[in-house]
Amino acid sequence: MKVIHSGTLDVNFGGPAMSTYLSILGSRHVGIDAQMFMYQLPKDGRLRGDNIPIHYTPAPIVPKILYSPNYKKDLRRLGDYDIYHTQNIWTFPTYGMIDVAREKNRPYIVTPRGMLYPQDIQKSNVWLKRFSLRYRLLDDMNRAACILTTCDEEMRHCRELGVTSPIAVIPNPIDIRDIPLKKQDDVFRLAYLGRLSRRKNVESLIYAFAEHRQQLNDAELIIIGGGDQDYENFLKSETARLKLTNVKFLGFLSGEEKDKALASASVVAMPSEFENFGNVVPEGLMRRIPCIATKGAPWAELETHRCGWWVDYNQQAIADAILQAKSLSRSELEAMGERGRLLMEENYAVDKIAAKLKSLYEWILGESEKPSFVYEQ
Repeated sequence: MKVIHSGTLDVNFGGPAMSTYLSILGSRHVGIDAQMFMYQLPKDGRLRGDNIPIHYTPAPIVPKILYSPNYKKDLRRLGDYDIYHTQNIWTFPTYGMIDVAREKNRPYIVTPRGMLYPQDIQKSNVWLKRFSLRYRLLDDMNRAACILTTCDEEMRHCRELGVTSPIAVIPNPIDIRDIPLKKQDDVFRLAYLGRLSRRKNVESLIYAFAEHRQQLNDAELIIIGGGDQDYENFLKSETARLKLTNVKFLGFLSGEEKDKALASASVVAMPSEFENFGNVVPEGLMRRIPCIATKGAPWAELETHRCGWWVDYNQQAIADAILQAKSLSRSELEAMGERGRLLMEENYAVDKIAAKLKSLYEWILGESEKPSFVYEQ
């Protein structure tokens, strides 16, 4: 079975690049000839990994919509695939891959990656997105062999927009590694990890440290990540205005630097307005660190598996969770972290997700029964 994916593996695109890479890598481990087709990296780009076959096409000539006249031509040159799997929407590579799949009369899968949440549609280019949905994208999705979402809520948003094709619910795969680094001190340290953008609501963590200055005076908040420079400047100016000396901005970290920073954390927080998955949480749980997430993300398992806090999306609830975490002993936090690690191993490991992808592909090709995680309207 041959499957070609579109999207990007550039680390600057955060979680989607990582989950796309791990999906392809895992697929190859279970016998699928999965490959990647993507634009050449920009000067500041860097691959998430290169242990998979990657086919490149020249960079787009219209960066905003990622349009290139070479895209479809270069994709056709790669020959035939059994399934075409696009890892994005709104931009030309999605439409280009779908066009080629139709030309070849082959099935295709669309993974929206949270971009059909109402909040995401409203945040920018609203008119263009609505136009695209009405005159192209919705039809493309309804002619797809399957839509792949990461949670039930994302599936619901797709249905509300009028998607009638089958929808699979499969979480992102997680690279579960044994990291020997351990916390070396007794300082309660809250960590934010991820891209800095306004929907991530990182300021709520800063405001919690300011509002509860007395209880958190001996604690630290570390912010790991980059992205929207204006937003980062806002966060730093608020930290200065509130005279907080225990908030540290570490910038974008990767590899051993990221591992060391996270090893120092007591709890990882993801206070986002919404997430279709939220790779921050498994990054923490994989390292045996309890997590705080808002109910804008699909992480009820933090409560059901007693490895964190799943709270309402408001300042008070986020601050209360931080204070509750701070009140626990180190051994209690470590026990929560162990339960989180077990959750990752049992439900989110790369091999577990790869097995689901394989059964999905086999069903699409008529080689097996419909999996239980595929829902037809």
